[in-house]
Amino acid sequence: MNKGPVKRKFESFGFSSSNPYDQRVQKELVLHIQNQVQIGNDFTLKLYSWMKISILKQKIHKATKLDLGDFRVLYKNQELQLNNQDLEDYGIKNHVSLKLVARKQGQQTYFINSLHNILEESRSTQEQFQNAKWAVEGAFMKGITPKLTDFGTQGTYILENQNHKPVAIFKPYDEEAFAPNNPRGMRGKMNSPGLRQGILSGEGVDREVAAYLIDQSSGHYHNVPITNYVQICHPTFHEAEEYKQFQHEKIPIKEGSFQLYIPHDDNVGNYGSGLYPSMEAKKIAILDIRILNCDRNEENILVRKKKVPQANGQTRQSFDYFLIPIDHGYSFPDSFKICRDEVVWYHWNQMTQPFTQEEKLFIERIDPDKDIQMIKEKVQLREICLRNAKIATILLKMGAAADLTIHDIAEILYREDPDQLSPIEKAVQTAVDNYNNNVRVPKGFSNFKEKLLSNNLIQKSLEFESSNLNNLDKPQINQPLLKLQIIRDEEENKDTNERENKTQYSDKKLTRAGSQQNIKSIKKPIEKEWNEEFYAHISYLLQQLVEHKQSERVPSPRKYRPRYISEEVK
Repeated sequence: MNKGPVKRKFESFGFSSSNPYDQRVQKELVLHIQNQVQIGNDFTLKLYSWMKISILKQKIHKATKLDLGDFRVLYKNQELQLNNQDLEDYGIKNHVSLKLVARKQGQQTYFINSLHNILEESRSTQEQFQNAKWAVEGAFMKGITPKLTDFGTQGTYILENQNHKPVAIFKPYDEEAFAPNNPRGMRGKMNSPGLRQGILSGEGVDREVAAYLIDQSSGHYHNVPITNYVQICHPTFHEAEEYKQFQHEKIPIKEGSFQLYIPHDDNVGNYGSGLYPSMEAKKIAILDIRILNCDRNEENILVRKKKVPQANGQTRQSFDYFLIPIDHGYSFPDSFKICRDEVVWYHWNQMTQPFTQEEKLFIERIDPDKDIQMIKEKVQLREICLRNAKIATILLKMGAAADLTIHDIAEILYREDPDQLSPIEKAVQTAVDNYNNNVRVPKGFSNFKEKLLSNNLIQKSLEFESSNLNNLDKPQINQPLLKLQIIRDEEENKDTNERENKTQYSDKKLTRAGSQQNIKSIKKPIEKEWNEEFYAHISYLLQQLVEHKQSERVPSPRKYRPRYISEEVK
């Protein structure tokens, strides 16, 4: 008896079984489930790569008879919690092992997972981070809880190991100042104005990670402790009742920054600033300029002492001092409203010393475009915040090339009076006005004025003398700053029209799925595009400020007057 063609049976999850040639249907996966809830009952499942995480959990529910709220599924120590994502979205391939662990109240396994690893591939860095995670998880199993610090305005927790020694510092997104779950009474909506100008609540964690990325790209020159994104589940964390995500989740699951704890002797406030080597002090200042740190106080610079071998006959022990910068949640602001008193190193004598050749070489190698692109790929920061950091880095490079000191650069960068604009703020305002009014600046010029005057523009274009740069008034709306006859060819007009019609949206996710960050959904703000033409204006005006600062540092020639001898002496 001849049988008809056997139809291949496909489960009806949105795809027709009559199309066996669909590439997604052909990717059949065999998954090995390590059942840690029911010890000894490991099993395998057959699924397809296009299937959702929710289907995987339903399959596990049928195989184990466990309620969906009683277990969690982990792949490479990352929980598969986004039910609408496909298996291939998590990178799950054929013959991989998934871990099934308990979630139910009373059987909860307190855990710590990496969200998305931004660390470099060096073996030592990865091992330090993993060892710290395992030490904290072991302490959780022994009943050692995270400890909320006694100081600060946000939820900052000290994570210890089984010997009650600090291992890491954890800062959740939603416990920052004026965030929904702030444990110190400073509650507000996510992304509301924070304690510092230009930084919103819920953005501090990303800034902590971005500061480490800057240091990581520089070969750990600034000694920022290892920092990464993690997800931690523990009942100690503060969570408002109305923001709990699921009914079965009685224990909050937090996302935030995980920074390794560095053993130290004290902070810089308990020592005289003259003890610190000039190189160590300048490393902190260079970092703060690169990331536009708004809050470099005495508490967030740690000091480590190392004994120096004593010479023969020496009775007093001497030390070498090393500085470690921490707490960078108030960096990368969207404005330059930073006062000189907000950076503790501004008054140190080391900042008046010229850069060494090694420091100049390091600053010369800094690539602000590369740093900004790296941060965009791994961290979610607003475009204007990255723009300001790039401007500050350009000023640092120009100042070091012109033999300015850090103190000179800080006088350009920071406000002397909180109510008066700093020189760089005035320069940025002028650059924005020029950019909006289509004032052109040649790209890649070395001698600004000669090449500018050799252009076909009128000779008085962009004559911003350093003497009257501080007295520039912002032009009125729709009033051009300079009356220029701008000559463009057809290709330039085409590029200009495309730039004007182009709208760039921010990549920042203000809501994070799978956590209590779904507190408030806000539309993505429209971010302005800052192209090379804008940075050409910035470079020109910053060069004027640097030259003006150079002229202030050059001593005036000594004037000799004739010496008259009185008649009595004769």
